This record gives sequence, structure tokens and C-alpha cells, in this order.
Amino acid sequence: MVNKKLGILFLFSVILAFLAGFFAQRILPSTPQQNSSGMFDYIIQSFENYYYYDVDDEEIHAAFIKTMEAAIKSIAETNGDPYTRLLAIPLSASPSDDEKFVGVGISFLFEDQHIRIGYVYPQGPAHGLMFPNDLIIGMKDEGNPIYFKDLSSEDAVIQRLKGTLNEEKIFIVKDPLGNERDVVITYQEILTPTAYQKDLGEEHIAYIHITSFAGVSETSIGTAAVFQNILNQLEQTVLNGTNKTLILDLRDNPGGALTALHNQGQASMLPGITQQLLARNLERPLFTMIPKSGTVQNFYGNLSQPKSYDIKVLVNEHSASAAEVLAAVLNTEGGYELYGRPTYGKGVYQNQVRLSDIRNVRYVLVYTEGEWYYGDGLNVATTPLDVHFIAATGMRNIDMPIFSRVMSKDHVYSELSSYQQFLNVYYGLTGINALRTDGYYDELTRQKVMQYNTEKELTGDVISLETARHIHLDYMYAMSSLTHDDELQVLIQLIKSA
Repeated sequence: MVNKKLGILFLFSVILAFLAGFFAQRILPSTPQQNSSGMFDYIIQSFENYYYYDVDDEEIHAAFIKTMEAAIKSIAETNGDPYTRLLAIPLSASPSDDEKFVGVGISFLFEDQHIRIGYVYPQGPAHGLMFPNDLIIGMKDEGNPIYFKDLSSEDAVIQRLKGTLNEEKIFIVKDPLGNERDVVITYQEILTPTAYQKDLGEEHIAYIHITSFAGVSETSIGTAAVFQNILNQLEQTVLNGTNKTLILDLRDNPGGALTALHNQGQASMLPGITQQLLARNLERPLFTMIPKSGTVQNFYGNLSQPKSYDIKVLVNEHSASAAEVLAAVLNTEGGYELYGRPTYGKGVYQNQVRLSDIRNVRYVLVYTEGEWYYGDGLNVATTPLDVHFIAATGMRNIDMPIFSRVMSKDHVYSELSSYQQFLNVYYGLTGINALRTDGYYDELTRQKVMQYNTEKELTGDVISLETARHIHLDYMYAMSSLTHDDELQVLIQLIKSA
């Protein structure tokens, strides 16, 4: 295998030499560019002066972006750093609020200037009308179709997508089977709170879920303020009295702004969540951050005394960065127990540098700035947090089923596995009664699919587009229901039995 690779490399080098050698001495300047900071401009100028083909602004723009990406990626990979990256932020979009936005209610990726739907917000106007893996290929303007492929750029598509509250628009949507349909959407305000509370129906237990940590901006009051408002209300109701417990859910929280955790001593800013929950102890910081300079920055609590109620913290393998900081300090400095599964283990933190604004896109360097520590100089990358294990079961343990084709008996489909897992949870199938989940459409899978279809007043024993849409709606309902959250229900029972 090695010899084969060497042979290929040798052949490539011969071809490369052949292609490059003829004109090398005749065209290239004898004195190379010495200033590396101007190398890109020098290369482009060489192309414009000597290159046989015309080079337009679009090509230069794409090359510049790839150059930035390559430089950042190369340095990050050399240091084994998966967190340093180039971030592109569209400036043409309306300023976003971390707690809500006005729109269709989807997340998407561009695909050949079309819009591939990845997620549909269950409370948004697109719910039940658009589905993951649908492709938005255009819109209608006064009844006339406008296809995105005919627009000048992705930015032009974004401009078409922008809408105001209660504005009605018609989308041309193609399903995974290639069928086109018109979808009428009225733009609504969609809530995407970074922190929210839900009523568990328990007299002594309150619940707050923090999905991410956002700082204060022109359009957002920040997670610290949202959390404080919720906590104040709960402390006057459910958490008022003795033998009370707050469940703080940090599952699937990827982290976010440091100022949401701690205001860094800025009197003009609201205390962060760690300051709102933990007592001040000047002899022992909640956590420390150490950048490249080696200057240690300590962060302390803000309360004069601990809270009167207990706090239980839910985490999982997707709890990372700032979520791990909060979990760590609640555990080591507050003595509050963690439940769920071991966290991600991200012991470093990032900062940002604005690079350039090009064609309505702001390019930002997100770079690793330093490490953070909890307890007695511990780092989660080497010393994981102590978490009481709760197994991942139920609907939350299943990846969202994504439909791409009709599936039938005696065939293997990579995407079938999540549908089989869904049916196992939906029908409570366990042990020898459970469906296989390897993507093979066997007889038992066929029977359960036919049962599901019959219950939904559908015909046939295949997973059709209609079957998949019903499954999606049932899946999304279960994901938003606390009663279907097995891990949370286990923790509630542990609290009640203590």
C-alpha cells in the first residue's frame, strides 16, 4: 500500500513538473515577493498580469476567504485545537435577539443556492408545513415564481427570506421525493429563550433549563437577566419555604458568553449566574482563567449566604465550556450534586478578533485564549466532573429521524435506524420484543410500521413521506414534553424519595 502511494506521489510530481516547467523561466519574475503580509495581493496581481484566463472579483473573493480559512485551520490543527476557527456572520440579516426572532421558524444550510431545512421550530409558523430535508427552491411574488437558482447570490436569497411580523409569503418547497408544493407562511415572533422555566407539577421542585449563555447586546438583555427574572419569580413561589429543590438543566448547553456567568467585577453589569447562586468567599474563587500571558484571573460568588434551597444539576456529554464552568462551581463550591452523564470536558476558553467585513459578511477569528480551572486547580479536560449517572433513554436518546426516500421490507437503509429506535420508544418495545436498529427493514419492522400507519389512517407497510411526517410530529411533541424526558423524571423521583 505504501509503495502504491509513493508511486502515485511520484507520478503526480512528474505531471506537476511537466505542467509547470515550460513557462517557469520565461514568465515568473526573478525576484520573489519578500513581504509575506502582501503575498495574497502579489499572487492576485500575478494572475491578473500573466494568467491566461480572466480572473473576476468573485474568484478573488472566494480565494481570499479560503486563504483565511486555510491559515486558521492549519495553525489550529498543528496545535490539536478544534475550537479555533473562522466565523462568518451575515451583516445583511436583521440584528438577532438571542431570546426571540421574527421569521419562518427554521434552521437551514445553503445547498447550490437552495435552502435545505435542518430543523423546524415546534412553536414556529413552519411547524407541520415544512419538514427537515425539505428544499426551499424559491418564492412567489404576486403569484410569479422566483427561483433561487436564478438570483445573483446567497445574499440575494437571504434578502428574499427577510420578513416582518405578520407578513405573509409563499415558498416553493420540494420534498425529498422531488414533489414541489406551495407553502404559505405568516411570519411570527418565535421564542428561543436561552433560559426558561417549566412547571413540573411538583409542589417542592422548580425547574430551569439554560440552553446557552448570551451576553448583553443591542438586541438582547442577556441570559443573566433572563435567569434572574425567572429565579426571582420562583423564589417567591415554588422555592419559598423549606425542603425545596431547584433542578438546573444544563444538558446540550454548548456554552457561550462569560459575562452571563460572571460580570467580571463591572458594577454597571448585572451579576452573572454564578454570582446569583453562590456565596462570596474571598479566600477561594469559584473558578480561574489563565490566558497566554499567565495572568491569573479569579472569579468569586456574590451572595452573603447560600441559598435556602437545594440545587440539583442535570448535565450530559453535550454540556460544554461555560455550562461546565457553572456545573463545576455549583458542585465544588456550592456542594450541589450533578446528575446525568459526564460532560464534554472542554477545559479551554475562546475569544474573538474581528478580521474583515466583505460583501455584507463579517469574518471573525475565534481563537483559544487560555485554560480555566475549578476547585483546587482542576481542569475538566483531565479531571472530569463528578456526575451521578442517569442512563440516556427514551426519545431524547434518539437522533431526529430524517426522511430521504421510501423504505420497504428486505432492504437496508442508513436512515432507517432512527425510525426503528423511534418505534421502539413509541410502542415501549424492549428486550426480545424490540425492533432491530441496524437499518435492515425486516418483517418485525414491517409489522410495526404497518401498525403505525393504520393508527395514523395511512395505508401500506412502508415508511412513506406521509409516515415520516407523522413520525416527525410525534417525535417533536415528545421532545418538548417533560413527561417524556426520562432522565428528568428519574431525577424527580430521586429527589422525592430522598
